[in-house]
Amino acid sequence: MFSSSNVATVVAKDCEVKGHISAKGTIRIDGKVEGNVSTDAGIIVGEHAVIKGDVESKFAVIAGKVTGDVVATVKLEILQTGKLYGDIKTPKISMAEGVVFEGNCEMSAAAQK
Repeated sequence: MFSSSNVATVVAKDCEVKGHISAKGTIRIDGKVEGNVSTDAGIIVGEHAVIKGDVESKFAVIAGKVTGDVVATVKLEILQTGKLYGDIKTPKISMAEGVVFEGNCEMSAAAQK
């Protein structure tokens, strides 16, 4: 998948962003984001992170809370502490026991862009 050592952009735990984030490279969110987040690589949503907006990336790992739709063109992983309130489009998904997911999931080659 991708390594956290390759993270190009970080929204730290005490940081709040209101607006859309678009980046090249992997993004790690540990704070709060109110707006859409998109990247051409991966996104890591930390355990204490809160995103209110859509997420679009190749790879996504969610350990925090996302309220919005998630498109992961390669793979989505939701860890045990993850909460996702929105629809998913991805060809591959992994969900740990204990996650909260409310929405629809579309898994097909058509989910890839």
